[in-house]
Amino acid sequence: MIIEKELRDWCADRSRQAGARAAAVAFAQSWSRSPSFRKVADAFRHTADSGEAVVETLCELFADHDWIEAAIDGLLAELRRDRFFEPPFAALNSDIHSGLLLYDDSSVSIALGVTGVTKLAAKKGVARGSTSIGFTGHHSVLKFIKAGGATISLWEAAAVGDAHNSSEAPTCWPVGKRELKDGDVLVFDGRRQSYVIEHATSDILLLQGTVKRGKVQLTTEYDSATLRYVGASATDEVASRVQMITTLLRKMKCTEAFPVIEQFLDDPHFFVRWHVMRELLGLDGPAALPHLERLASEDPHPDVRRAASAVLGGLQRHQPVSEGAQPCLA
Repeated sequence: MIIEKELRDWCADRSRQAGARAAAVAFAQSWSRSPSFRKVADAFRHTADSGEAVVETLCELFADHDWIEAAIDGLLAELRRDRFFEPPFAALNSDIHSGLLLYDDSSVSIALGVTGVTKLAAKKGVARGSTSIGFTGHHSVLKFIKAGGATISLWEAAAVGDAHNSSEAPTCWPVGKRELKDGDVLVFDGRRQSYVIEHATSDILLLQGTVKRGKVQLTTEYDSATLRYVGASATDEVASRVQMITTLLRKMKCTEAFPVIEQFLDDPHFFVRWHVMRELLGLDGPAALPHLERLASEDPHPDVRRAASAVLGGLQRHQPVSEGAQPCLA
């Protein structure tokens, strides 16, 4: 009740809101000039242009406690001064995790975040259907500043490349468990390695470095019950936008966009080509049929040829093409 009253008072106080905005701007300026930020920026400015070199730099940075503690202390000082202080960083949130993007450039991003033990327990305690084990497609370095008494399970799968073939990734498999300790630093090759938080006794405070160099274009998922391959999705922002926009146009029944959408059937990413094919079928089946036949016989990727042939077989058996019946690659 006290917090609710404070929030109402804060929302009614224009001068306090203006002060909070000014504090956020001032903090952003001080952060960009701080020794912590300069240490990170200088480290990557002198790092070779490869994923392995970025991983090595991250490990060196994460072994240094001083700049990390300074960054956390700076945030805490502002929050103690005003509990409604909004840090001037991009927010990164999921159903169990809340984070702030502290640093981002063309080779790496670094986020500071908290995995909530209550949220984690609620997620694991709710009866659910099938869940998945995800492989991100990129290297990441994690520093568990406060491990929260967590135990993680470790997983591996066949390495995924840009020329991903689902027939080459039938299952993932467990490779053990690890009890985390405060200060642990772990490196994961997200093309073939993953982890799942199995248990924690308190909130987990962690620093996560995500390497942009050397990543593949797909994240992959495996069913947590059967451990079999479920599907893949794009890590590339442009590919994701193409998929999203073509789906939106199909849902809007925007048939006049057909000539524009069909140009993406020549996209270099196989999963984009098939996604676009599916949306064209939903938008105008007869007009899309010649494209489907071409993909079934000529597409360079086996998954696309297989999926297109499966849909053609259904049509030949006089089965209507529906969104729910179409084979899914990504």
